[in-house]
Amino acid sequence: MLKHFVELGLQFNPDPFDQAVLAAVLGRADQLSRDGGAQFAFCEKDKHLQPWDKGGNSKPELLELYKARRIQVYGDFDMTFRDRPLDGPSK
Repeated sequence: MLKHFVELGLQFNPDPFDQAVLAAVLGRADQLSRDGGAQFAFCEKDKHLQPWDKGGNSKPELLELYKARRIQVYGDFDMTFRDRPLDGPSK
């Protein structure tokens, strides 16, 4: 997680809380992947960590981080609003 925390700070300059959350999610996905996990789900309500903007447009830098780890991002806790498969939110 610390490795991701440092890399994210250099790459995106997020606020420290967002940086810590994203580093934890990425680090855990890496660990689960090494243990044989196939794809992961993540609910993110914070607009700074969603791989899309309020208009539904992809944020390429975040999208690539999630895609590389096969993380499916949802925009609600019911997991009914989800992004298109590793691409952006559904309309």
